[in-house]
Amino acid sequence: MLRRNFITTVLTLALGLAGPVSAATLVRDGKPLAVVALPADPDATEKLATKELIDHVERMSGAKLDTVTVEPKMLDAFLERTAMDGKAAVVLGRAAMVKLEKSLGAKGTVPGTFVLKATKEHVFIAGLGEGTHFGVCELLEQQGVRWFMPGDLGTVIPEKKTITVADQETAQAPSFASRWFQMPDKDWQVRVRCGGIPFPGGHGLPGLPPFKTDPELYALVGEKRVARQHCLSNPKVLDLVVKEVIARRKKGLGPVVGMGPNDGRGFCECEHCKKLDGGDFDPFSSDPSVTDRYVWFFNQVLAKLPEEFKDTKIAFYIYHTYMRPPVKWKPDPRITGALAPIALDRVHGFSNPVAPEKSYAKWLYQEWGKIMPELYDRGYWSNLADPGFPFIIVHRLRDEIPACHELGVKGWRVETFPNYASTLPSNYIAAKLMWNHKADVDALLADFAEKFFGPASAPMAKYVTLMDTALKDSPCCTGSAWDMPHHYPLALRKQARTLLDDAAKLTAGKGVYEQRVKVIADSFEMLEAFIGMLDARTKCDFVTAQKELDRLDAVANRLMETKPVAMLSAGRFSTYVNYMKRFFRPATEQGNKRVTGGNRLVASAKDEWEFLLDPPKVGEAIGLWRAGNKGGNWQTLKTSSSSWSNQGLRYYKGLAWYRQTVEVPKEFEGKRLFLWCGGVDEKAKVWVNGKPIGISPGAAFYPFELDATDAVKAGKNEIVFAVVNDVVNELGTGGIVAPVILYAPAAGKDAKLENLRPLGETFP
Repeated sequence: MLRRNFITTVLTLALGLAGPVSAATLVRDGKPLAVVALPADPDATEKLATKELIDHVERMSGAKLDTVTVEPKMLDAFLERTAMDGKAAVVLGRAAMVKLEKSLGAKGTVPGTFVLKATKEHVFIAGLGEGTHFGVCELLEQQGVRWFMPGDLGTVIPEKKTITVADQETAQAPSFASRWFQMPDKDWQVRVRCGGIPFPGGHGLPGLPPFKTDPELYALVGEKRVARQHCLSNPKVLDLVVKEVIARRKKGLGPVVGMGPNDGRGFCECEHCKKLDGGDFDPFSSDPSVTDRYVWFFNQVLAKLPEEFKDTKIAFYIYHTYMRPPVKWKPDPRITGALAPIALDRVHGFSNPVAPEKSYAKWLYQEWGKIMPELYDRGYWSNLADPGFPFIIVHRLRDEIPACHELGVKGWRVETFPNYASTLPSNYIAAKLMWNHKADVDALLADFAEKFFGPASAPMAKYVTLMDTALKDSPCCTGSAWDMPHHYPLALRKQARTLLDDAAKLTAGKGVYEQRVKVIADSFEMLEAFIGMLDARTKCDFVTAQKELDRLDAVANRLMETKPVAMLSAGRFSTYVNYMKRFFRPATEQGNKRVTGGNRLVASAKDEWEFLLDPPKVGEAIGLWRAGNKGGNWQTLKTSSSSWSNQGLRYYKGLAWYRQTVEVPKEFEGKRLFLWCGGVDEKAKVWVNGKPIGISPGAAFYPFELDATDAVKAGKNEIVFAVVNDVVNELGTGGIVAPVILYAPAAGKDAKLENLRPLGETFP
């Protein structure tokens, strides 16, 4: 019997079921039967907790609870009087502390910790930091309230004319002291119990004058001082940074100061800075690791601070070419870091067998955790260069978040985007796991499907599982939108469409449920249009590709215009607007213009090219550009339909060669012809029939065209590209990344050969 009661209580607290008979009644038959008691001087958290409780109770039942203030020493008298009036008291914050102090103390000292105690007569909620508000959120969740995503569309508030709070003493503390998504909608984040002090790391060193006035403080690259990074071995750099840290501390700022390299490359190559390095090499940036020089510098900053500021900590991002642990210098314990593995697989979890990079990522957490008392996660739960297509990573979250807890990670400041229609319920599950790394994810998913989709819970639960499993099992892991056709092949998309259609039928005319299914279906339609665009473009069917782009724009705009909360990130930082403009839109729109309006497609290169790596960069000298060359161990590689990392090259940096033969009809002999390329990563030199026709402007992923008139002939023509990819990018791309065609401009029209580099320029 005792076991049965225990199970009933657990289910009640976890799922918001109706409570047992012994319960405090807040509302009965739509009439308020409780008052909310606050301290006389409520702080911001207590005010927020009160507002949330009163607002949600009113939305559930129509009853508005009154508020009163009470002194702690008068609490018992107040409770007796309230009971005599036939009402329950909900006592919040410091007003309730006298009843909860012992239980709260037993739970620990992490901000956010709370105790919710309910008897038959009254309810007491108090916590540390934001804990009182989180305790109210717990109470509301027990009533069936959910905040699956920001805004009314993401909020579930059941209709309940009678509201009771089960007899209980629930004490909870967060698994991680700091829990934040790096995105807007902070009101939603605190409702799902994000909180703590955000990791304050930043790019750059504080207190330094501009490059133009003091270039000797900046990096020596080659034989020139450049403004991108600093010369850490210059004593003036150290003195100025220390001076600035002291000035900030005297102003009351700190004690944690964020600093580090500027974002990007350009590290100092002077002999003194290089002597600070540990001789380690970063395999993903293809550069020497500079971790040691920065650990040395941070150690020097902390050592030079006066005694009164010895509590200062330095927070930096463990990132880019300073992601590997130091091998030469031991970091001061006051250095804190947030690991930001930007170039590593964003699709899979640590233990996924199809993701070798993730075991390396786990190793990074392990090694940094051994030498750093406070390690944070500044990772990525968003898909890189993804305009906003379905990206459900529940499988990854349920793997990595508990693993990070075991590795001693203290908190999260994770990059995500407010693309709610395409990622739901990933962020919600992440928030629950950041709060409690042992949360039952399967129960959370079942609860989500039931409450969010109502009558369509069955097909939508299957849809979420299908899309989540597709990523978990995908062999592609370079983490960019180029992989969408591989993650979600046609057969899987047909299954997904059937489930969405079934859900639409089940929710037709059913208000909010219909709207929720619709935004998820819209995000899926974006995926279908995007893949349709890429497929058509790969076939050089630019007219169809443009139609798919137009469809994609229409759906994306609908999601961005959703109010009050956009279902796809909008505004200045819109992933859709910015990533489509940078990576995908120009090739489609320019390609369409080159085959319409009187322009004529002459020949199109196939998606699969002959391919040869050239790490020593000797190909031009030995004549790989000569027409008719045979031998040399050329292989085949796809270009616009797959990244080269997914074809075994794994973030290769360097030079590579492409070649293939295209047929030019005799009718175009002697006519003006142009070679148009939808984009390379990052700079190309092009030959036709052994004749050089130009060098691209070096704008990675952006289309370019070259005058090929004097090189092309009727019949077979050999096109050769040499593409250099030296700059780090996190996409896993390189080489040719879009279609290549020959076209004839309409009579009287000419191509805009803008910003092309002269053939006399050294390449690469």
